[in-house]
Amino acid sequence: MVTRHLTSERLVLTIATVVVVGVLAVATWSLAFTTTSTADQPQIDADVQQRYEAIDGVTATQTTTITRNGTVASRTTYEATVQPGTQKKRLAVLNSTARRYDLRVSNGSALWLYNQNRASATRISLSGTESDRGARLGRLFARLNMSTAADPAPQPVEPLPVVPQSEQRPADVSAAASGSMTVSYEGTETVDGREAYVVHVAPANDTAAYEQTIWVDTQRFFPVKKRTAWTTDGERTVVTTTHTNVSYDTGVSQDVFTPDFPDNTTVTVPETPETQTYESVSALEADTDIRVPAPDIPPGYELTYATQTRGQIHSIGFRYVNRTSLITIAKYDRLADEPAQNGSEAVTIDGRPAQVSRDLTPSVSWNCESYRYTIRGEGVSADRLIAIGQSVGCPAGE
Repeated sequence: MVTRHLTSERLVLTIATVVVVGVLAVATWSLAFTTTSTADQPQIDADVQQRYEAIDGVTATQTTTITRNGTVASRTTYEATVQPGTQKKRLAVLNSTARRYDLRVSNGSALWLYNQNRASATRISLSGTESDRGARLGRLFARLNMSTAADPAPQPVEPLPVVPQSEQRPADVSAAASGSMTVSYEGTETVDGREAYVVHVAPANDTAAYEQTIWVDTQRFFPVKKRTAWTTDGERTVVTTTHTNVSYDTGVSQDVFTPDFPDNTTVTVPETPETQTYESVSALEADTDIRVPAPDIPPGYELTYATQTRGQIHSIGFRYVNRTSLITIAKYDRLADEPAQNGSEAVTIDGRPAQVSRDLTPSVSWNCESYRYTIRGEGVSADRLIAIGQSVGCPAGE
């Protein structure tokens, strides 16, 4: 079976940043949650979502730190301005050990990603409504309020996103995708002078696979701190985002959410391509003139679908999953000649220079004649992706 559809905002973003095209599908969790309590648990009678979305602007210093096996891999501090209940956001990098963009600004209908060194920006159209952060918070506290029920019915409850919406998604979302979750109240703590409820979310049977702790302002229900951790191939990754110097109801000017780049900035608007989805590799092979690679995928993974995208970029892609992780492979007719950036390392694939990223979403990419290959993983180590890349190589006649 072949289905046709237009790509989503996230797919457009991956095209704009010369990443995998047509292979990353984003799924939210809708799992059966149980509730435990390790502290005296209050009944939250406030309308959590309404209280959060009623905030008329937030300004803060936002710091995101990533550690791997206890060693700091990167730390980025932003000057952050957000308007809860909308997609309006401005994140300006103050300092970073590994940056991709200096500024991310959204006016609610479009997102701009600005790179100062290249004097370039990518504009991406947004569709739909704001990410459901407020609704997620509401469901999370509703679940805690149900802890005294004799047999609470399952409710869809999701952890909060780990990084800003414009970032790539890390390995957490599929970490416990086939098991029940627990949500527990851990009391209150003070974060930068503000009292916060501490809520912990984890799989019922394996907290090493994934866990998240959220510190939520007791008055305004704004998440002032978030810690997310998971283990992949023996590597423990922890992402901690903390908001300090927080001010609410700042009544921020709408000009803040309007891009103000220098006059010499080159702004590109990626075309929204058309993507076809296939249930098998053979179906894709029968409908494309791109040579289809045959990667060595580790045992236990299954192909969920293959894709072909036509537009400014012509690409094919594959999505493989197992119980806890995801691997995507893309091949597209757009070469990259950029040198490795901070946070990347140089390796060789079939004698061709390749770039490896061990960031939140590990990846390996390389040019082969007139095509570019990119392999990404969620819940998979970069070393495993490199091994898959070696099996793909650079076939003669590309």
